[in-house]
Amino acid sequence: MSDPTLDSVPQPGTGLDARLKSALERLTERIEAEQPELHALLLVHRGELVVERYRPGHSVTEPHRLYSVAKSFTALAIGALIDEGRLRLTDRVAEHFPEKLPATVHPWIAAMTVEDLLTMRTAHRITSFIQTEDTDWVRSFFTKEPAQRSGTRFVYDTAASVVLAALTEKLSGDRLEDFLLQRILLPLGFGAEARTVAGQPTLQAWRSPLGLSPAQRGGRPSWEPVPENPQGVTHGGSALFCTARDLARFAQLCLAAGRSGEKQILSEEFMAAATGWQTPTEDENFPCLENQQGYGYQFWRTRHQGFLAWGIGGQIVLCLPEHDFALITTGSSFARSDGQQKVFDAVFEELLPAMTPVSTAQTSLRIPGETR
Repeated sequence: MSDPTLDSVPQPGTGLDARLKSALERLTERIEAEQPELHALLLVHRGELVVERYRPGHSVTEPHRLYSVAKSFTALAIGALIDEGRLRLTDRVAEHFPEKLPATVHPWIAAMTVEDLLTMRTAHRITSFIQTEDTDWVRSFFTKEPAQRSGTRFVYDTAASVVLAALTEKLSGDRLEDFLLQRILLPLGFGAEARTVAGQPTLQAWRSPLGLSPAQRGGRPSWEPVPENPQGVTHGGSALFCTARDLARFAQLCLAAGRSGEKQILSEEFMAAATGWQTPTEDENFPCLENQQGYGYQFWRTRHQGFLAWGIGGQIVLCLPEHDFALITTGSSFARSDGQQKVFDAVFEELLPAMTPVSTAQTSLRIPGETR
């Protein structure tokens, strides 16, 4: 985008000490200068939205595609099902989809558990639905020849997230986005800005092209989602849409270990596992330093004991629990391989030295002018 600055949404005085306020200003200026493709930049500290900026042409009410940040939302849906006793980490996923299985199921496919999919340690070494013309992305996950024993090696696999979304829809009877809203997100105030725009959904989602001909899917290849398809499954790996403020609400829930106000929406046990270290990450397709810190349940680990929901093009939700801090960006920096790492470096170099550790996170997000 030609305009190098982001317009600031006025924030009231937050009582920040001078050192931290100066660090926030330096961080914001550095990110703006180094990341011209960002659409939004939000900073949350101790439960308060302290920085909120948008590039001209983008706004508070704009839903933005989350790309792989959607995976972390899908993980929370699975956590809700586990908390309710409808699912276990040790469940073999294939047993939930007998109608999708081939006549003879490879033992490595049959052995995959819910936890294997959450940690990206499936039996595949490449996303299965991009290797086939089959528009049934769940079926191809079980029919594609496996390359390794599940649970042994991290390989980034978006099909795993799609199958977890399908599992959520099968067990709940709702679309993934509807289950997320009713079970987890609406109590956070999620969608407050989106609902001010007539006809705009609170949480938008695209779906798999199951059953659609090339003409019906508008010429899209079989591996691309479509805006609407009642036959398909919500693309829980890449195609959810929400506002940047909603990402901030999501971040605060994660920082607070699943608690919002007086309500424990998701169990502390699941949230600790989801955002904690579960497996090393050795995927050669992800050379950034932050990709080498390990993986949880559809969340990346980062330096300084942080965790991260991360999508291509500048979709970032970086959480540092020890400081009750979150950085949220949306953008379109698809051509810059080092762009997102520069954002993380800026946070750790400019802001981290000015922050004081906290013992517990705030359990709700305060947004200027919002009452609920």
